Amino acid sequence: MAGGKKSRILICAAPSGEPDRVERIYRNLFKAAGAGEVFEIDVPDRHAVDSQEAEEAVNRATAVFFTGGDQLRLTSLIAGTRFAERVRERLWTEGLVVAGTAGAAAMSSTMLISGSSDGTVRRSDIVLAPGLGFWRDTTIDTHFSQRGRVSRLLTIFAQNPQVLGIGIDENTAIEVQPGIKFTVLGKNAVYVFDGRVTHSNAPDAGDDDVLALTDSIVHALPEGYGFDLQTKRPILPTGEQIPENPEPGIFHDRQRSNRRPTHCGAERPAPARS
Repeated sequence: MAGGKKSRILICAAPSGEPDRVERIYRNLFKAAGAGEVFEIDVPDRHAVDSQEAEEAVNRATAVFFTGGDQLRLTSLIAGTRFAERVRERLWTEGLVVAGTAGAAAMSSTMLISGSSDGTVRRSDIVLAPGLGFWRDTTIDTHFSQRGRVSRLLTIFAQNPQVLGIGIDENTAIEVQPGIKFTVLGKNAVYVFDGRVTHSNAPDAGDDDVLALTDSIVHALPEGYGFDLQTKRPILPTGEQIPENPEPGIFHDRQRSNRRPTHCGAERPAPARS
């Protein structure tokens, strides 16, 4: 995606508390994968990336990779700087490849920075902060199935119905075409939580009250599946988009469309005759 042997990959280790060690690890990994040039940007403070030199580093790169670590540390150091704004511009207008691990959570507009994995759907169970906003109207959570984080995303879109919640499992990734679609890569699954709920009590609930939300939609997508970001519908590996069921609670047999739809649940048996 970044150009193979002609790629120029810029590593940003701002999320890490050990940037030198992490930069060395990823430099070796990218070179072993066949990258052309791998270089780093040092981020000791915001001044270092709010500069002409930092902007020029982004202009030279064919990809920017944010390492693992603390996404709040990342946003605190780079959000609003010339470096971050140039990354955003090139992502949306030139197709710059932007990737990351902790960086994945930070790319969304509403960022999860902490939360209980064994909590329920309560506002007090999660802590949110503004993300970098590279991917608007989304919230991304990582280590998703492995750490039982379903309730975290439910809590978010009970309060933010316009937000699309995306949970990414370990050893899994999504390849995003901004504003168009994404495709799942890797060995596990990606979960999409469509926040267009019909009802939520969030406006009147307290921080420790259980939140209500109704008609929430969840999709579990393995490798090869995708998601259309405009229609909000899953995409099969064949490229076909899965249509929305026009009648909830009714299953349609595509092979026998002339038959009467089968309803969920058993029909009441006819009364016995004597």
